[in-house]
Amino acid sequence: MAKKRLTVDQRGRISEKVMEWGNLVFAGFVIGQFVSGESFQFVLAAIGIVGMLLAYAFAYYIMKGGARKK
Repeated sequence: MAKKRLTVDQRGRISEKVMEWGNLVFAGFVIGQFVSGESFQFVLAAIGIVGMLLAYAFAYYIMKGGARKK
């Protein structure tokens, strides 16, 4: 069975959505603490920052998949 490869445009769209997800994680865990008025929790802030960085790293990995030579 032949594998289907994603085009550069498809990889770009997927990586954009993953980065948007990372932004939402950051906003929910970090920015949301300031909006809620509750006390700031560094653990939640760290989760938000790490989640965003992981999403950006994964999006970068998806985009680099197209740079491979056959």
